[in-house]
Amino acid sequence: MELYRTDNYLIRHAQTMEELIEVERMQIEVWGITNHIEIVPKDILLIVQKNGGLVLVAFDFNGRMLGFLFGFIGRTADGQFKHCSHMMGVLASHRHLGIGEQLKWAQRKAVLDQGLDLITWTVSPLEGVNATLNFGKLGVICKTILPNFYGDMEDDLNKGLPSDRFEVEWWLSSDRVRAKATGQKAALSLHQLIESGARLVNTVADDGHVRFSGDWGISRLLVAEMPPSIQSIKTRSLPLAKVWIDLARGFFVSAFAEGYVVTDFFSEMIEGRRRNFYVLELTAQANRTN
Repeated sequence: MELYRTDNYLIRHAQTMEELIEVERMQIEVWGITNHIEIVPKDILLIVQKNGGLVLVAFDFNGRMLGFLFGFIGRTADGQFKHCSHMMGVLASHRHLGIGEQLKWAQRKAVLDQGLDLITWTVSPLEGVNATLNFGKLGVICKTILPNFYGDMEDDLNKGLPSDRFEVEWWLSSDRVRAKATGQKAALSLHQLIESGARLVNTVADDGHVRFSGDWGISRLLVAEMPPSIQSIKTRSLPLAKVWIDLARGFFVSAFAEGYVVTDFFSEMIEGRRRNFYVLELTAQANRTN
């Protein structure tokens, strides 16, 4: 069944074993996987899709696969059914077309049709492009960080770094997500947030090192700056990239323990330099009413 179409591509459920084999190949290409035992194989993709999971694929009109998404049904800690989104990849040559975002909206439609209202997945706290998609465009929230969740990873993006991950929550029927679905994306700025009373807890220097601003007290809103590109830092200095993993872990563990929830992310040019920021709100519980 077709779920989405533009002038450049369409999105639908994977339909054949040949398409699942192509999803295997795309995993290798998208993440630079060298150890092929790390990919999700075609037989697992097939059996999951046949039993309530999803394998969505994006094709151009010449029949070339441009992206894919894979997820399955799971449960929350309190036993509530949800959808677990495990992987999404788009060819580097086609990431300017919005395919990743539309794969997620197609996933939302398919999961709502199943009668579920929550999708969770894991994402690195330090990948700004992913944060822009997840928080800025889709409307996820986060109140959980999972230190070194996947252990040592050997793909090009993750090799050499602890695999710390946010577990994000996408409440599909929330006002927040409904607004994002209709294109309502609030334009945030550091100046605007500081003027409204938010506390900037740290800044990032030109060389990628962090400077903390001190105790955040009981501020209702926090703004935490992250480096513009952890991959650039990793290329320049692996030890500094590891320092950033540790700093982000320590900050988010403490903030979540004190009742803060990550509710947004924005990126802006300030004095000619790209700067990335998370927004955290102090709240007793983040749920579908947020």
